[in-house]
Amino acid sequence: QRLKEILLNLLSNAVKYNVEGGRIDFGCLSIGNGRIRISVTDTGPGISEDRQPCLFLPFNRAGLETSDIEGTGIGLTITKRLTEAMDGQIGFESTIGQGSTFWVEFAETSGESTEVIRTTTKIPVDGDDIMKTRGMVLYIEDNPANLLLMEQILERLDNVKLITAHNAEFGMEQASQLHPDLILMDINLPGMDGYQALQLLRRRADTKEVPIIAVSADAMAEDIQKSRELGFADYITKPFDIEKLTATVKRYLNARG
Repeated sequence: QRLKEILLNLLSNAVKYNVEGGRIDFGCLSIGNGRIRISVTDTGPGISEDRQPCLFLPFNRAGLETSDIEGTGIGLTITKRLTEAMDGQIGFESTIGQGSTFWVEFAETSGESTEVIRTTTKIPVDGDDIMKTRGMVLYIEDNPANLLLMEQILERLDNVKLITAHNAEFGMEQASQLHPDLILMDINLPGMDGYQALQLLRRRADTKEVPIIAVSADAMAEDIQKSRELGFADYITKPFDIEKLTATVKRYLNARG
């Protein structure tokens, strides 16, 4: 899950900061000493030497703060923290006028795989509803088991795409870059909690109209009331009631436009 977030951010940056008609190269190779390097290369304008030392600092956008390219300037900071938390390394090379390569390195695994057992719960849906329900859902959640379960639930809706983030900071970056139609957000997140993230998302022009649903194991009436008063559109409790969760997601996606 963390690796997916790292690669998604590097690839989305390569798209966002490329030139019109540019190219992206994605590579993965063994570099010896039991290490794997994954690289993302773009053909963008490159990063000047004077801006390179600050590239991984929060809210730094390499001189593009006043451009029309959307972004919050925390994506690379989060990517670096995720990489280092997995005992990895991150770096880059850049040439003005030619492009940039961002890479991450990790230790090779033993090659053993863990089989994921998927649930077979059937969700009754109306045929016309399936055709109607479409859109992108962002789920901000730090528990890998809940992330996996949400993937299993929403993959039954063919025209619904799920993207995930493991904390509020990365979730806001995803929301800014990918413009989801609906956000599901855990309340008890590490660092910035769901209430704080909600307030920030509501202040931003690109996310203030997106419906945000609270997700929490706290099912007391006062918890639900507090969430609604603060601006959450709805409230989903854990453990998930699969049919209710699916119906709620469909209701908000179908209400768009």
